[in-house]
This record gives sequence, C-alpha cells and structure tokens, in this order.
Amino acid sequence: MKTFMRYISMAKVFLKINIQCGLEYPAYLISWLISNPLQFFFGIITIKVVVEQFHPLGGWEFPQIAFMYGLGILSHGLSVIFFIQTWYMDYLVTNGEFDRLLVRPLNVFFQFCFMDFNFIGITDFIPGFIIFIYGCIASHFPVTILNLVKLLLVVTGATLLRGAIYTLTGSLAFWTKRSGSLRSIHLSLFSYTTQYPLNIFPKLIQNLFTFILPLGFISYFPSSEFFNKDTGYKIFGNLSVWAFIIGVGFYVLSMAVFKLGLRRYESAGS
Repeated sequence: MKTFMRYISMAKVFLKINIQCGLEYPAYLISWLISNPLQFFFGIITIKVVVEQFHPLGGWEFPQIAFMYGLGILSHGLSVIFFIQTWYMDYLVTNGEFDRLLVRPLNVFFQFCFMDFNFIGITDFIPGFIIFIYGCIASHFPVTILNLVKLLLVVTGATLLRGAIYTLTGSLAFWTKRSGSLRSIHLSLFSYTTQYPLNIFPKLIQNLFTFILPLGFISYFPSSEFFNKDTGYKIFGNLSVWAFIIGVGFYVLSMAVFKLGLRRYESAGS
C-alpha cells in the first residue's frame, strides 16, 4: 500500500507539471480550442448532409450515428490526453530519452505513461462531448443508471484500446528505430471504424475489426446494443462489458510488448 500511494503521489506531481506547461501559453490553448473542434463539427455535418440527402448508412439514422460518432470522439479525446507520448516513441528511442527513465527509482512504464499529460487534448474531448450529448438528445437515448455504467465501461475500455494500439505500434521503434509513420495509419483506421457503422464495409473488413483488431468495440458494437441494431454477429454477453474487457486485455498486452522492447533499447546512437 505504501508503494501504491507513492506512485499515486508521483502521478499527481507529473500531472500538475504537465497542466502548468499546458497553461503556460494561453493564446496557444485558445487557438486550439477554436480551430481543433472544427474538424469534428465539419465531420458530423458532412454525415448529416449525406444521410438526410441520400439514405441512412447501413440502416442507421443520423441521430444514432451522431451518438456513435460522439462516443468514438470521447475516447479519442481521452487517448490524446493520456497517450500522446506514444506517438513519438521512435524519437525517444533514437535520441536516448529513455536513459533518464531507466536511472530513476520508478517503474519505467509508469514514468513513460505520465511523462506527457497532454492538457491540450481537451480540445479533442470537448467537441466529442458536445456531439455525444446532441446524439443522446436527438436519438432519445434513455439516461438510466445502468446505461451510464455501461457508457463508463465503454469509454474506459475504448480509451485503453486506443492507448494500447498506440503503445504497440510505438514500441516497434525498439526494434525498427522508426514507427512514427504508422501513426497516420492507425489514426485513419480509428476514424473510419469508430465514426461510421461498421456494417457499411465488406464482410472481410467487418471480421477484421471484430475478431483480429477489435476496433468495432470502441463505438459500433456498444451503440448497436443501445439501439437494438442487428450487427450480424452473435456475441455472447453484454457488448459494453466486452468493450471494457477487450480494452483492458489489449492494454496489458501492450505493456508486455513495451517491456519486451525495452530490453532491446540501446540508448543514444542506436
């Protein structure tokens, strides 16, 4: 318990420092608060035009898509806040930045996770929250204690799943020395598989993002359960619980891969 409380105390220190750094340039923060949300608002507006002018996407009406879209952006915003450091892991590897983490009397993975709390990431989270609330109202989503618990499980699991994939791809830098190019790939995958109904894609793609790389559990499958949509899959148990389990499982896997890769770390000049 003493060790646990020590790490909690250190986490608070790391978070405090990073928040202070984020507030150091208020004009920069304000500019992001104005510009960054536009991409998400324009994205949902585009979907609204397509659905209302043509036809529903895979049987999903616009209010339901707005709910799913907002749910996906919520976990995106949280992952940008907590896991931004994984995006430039190749830089940390090739420049020997892990040396500082290795010589400190703290768990390396713990330090890595809390070394860069991205306060600016709230500019991604806020528009997601606004769109999600709109989707809840427009789709007449029943706000009950049970549904709130399910949403908490989904968002937590989805955030961990995103962070796990960022960590897994970033950890490849321990072997390849370069992994930054993969960032744009998984960001695109997240965008297409969490903001649109998965059933609009070919069955092969649906199977891939259900059983191999289960991105469908970030927003599609939980939303399907909330709105009683037929996904074409018979999955045992509650899909919201599965979203949480999958997120935790992948995150534990990413920790193992990170620690395995750390053994290959060769310091600066590697």
